[in-house]
Amino acid sequence: MDPLQAKQQMTLAEFRSLRDFIYVKSGIFFSESKQYFLENRLSKRMADLKLKTYSDYLSMLQGFQGPVELKHLFVEITTNETSFWRNPPQIEAFQNIVLPEAARLARERGQSRLRIWSAACSSGEEPYTLAMICQDLKDSILRGLSVEILGTDISEKVLAQAGDAVYNSYTLRNLTPEQLLRHFVPLGKDLFQVKPDVRRFVSLRHFNLVDYPAYRQLGTFDVIFCRNVLIYFDEAVKAQVLKGFHDLLHSRAHMLVGHSESIHAFNTGFELLHFSKAMGYRKRT
Repeated sequence: MDPLQAKQQMTLAEFRSLRDFIYVKSGIFFSESKQYFLENRLSKRMADLKLKTYSDYLSMLQGFQGPVELKHLFVEITTNETSFWRNPPQIEAFQNIVLPEAARLARERGQSRLRIWSAACSSGEEPYTLAMICQDLKDSILRGLSVEILGTDISEKVLAQAGDAVYNSYTLRNLTPEQLLRHFVPLGKDLFQVKPDVRRFVSLRHFNLVDYPAYRQLGTFDVIFCRNVLIYFDEAVKAQVLKGFHDLLHSRAHMLVGHSESIHAFNTGFELLHFSKAMGYRKRT
């Protein structure tokens, strides 16, 4: 066997150096219990690059090839398990409570456009879920309002998949047959593509949540979704990200995080909202 094809062993010193580099670049923090996870995720990339040690890989990341290789690193270390209509009680709360309230507040402010940010949107299931709801409600509670849903992610690979908007039945498992028929075009071989009238609501953009100065470029929002992302950040990064969200939300606008995530430890200017089997937050002023 070619020794370069054998899985490389990561030393503790290499793990700590890579862990610190990843933290600075992405805000994602790996405890020492995650050394095997990181080694496992990067071993194939190491073999593809014919690198002998993880120190060599870190040197590449820090060198002139770094900006390009960083894109590959983010693909390897991020988890992109998602689906349409994920956490149904929270999506239903958005549909029945949050979105009508956001539309009312937007009209009171004299807005003609309602903006939703799907932060860390992965391969697009979340923003397209929200777009399906907006398409269904465009002639009722959203009448007279245009809607823009911005989907962002740190991984350009998953953003490309979101741009294709093609999904298999497993990803669509939470949808009813009627929703599938109304919002998707069957392509055969168990693949379905989101229809253009739903896709038109969504724009996609590469964005790193720890690039704090770049937040102001995104504009203001009526709703922010950031689900199952904060769990990968330590408290310092969480505080900065939440401040960024708070600054971009209109007064009394909503933020929805993952069902296992809580921001109660942070004095962020949000109030907790309880929905039926779900929760969310609202900017105080």
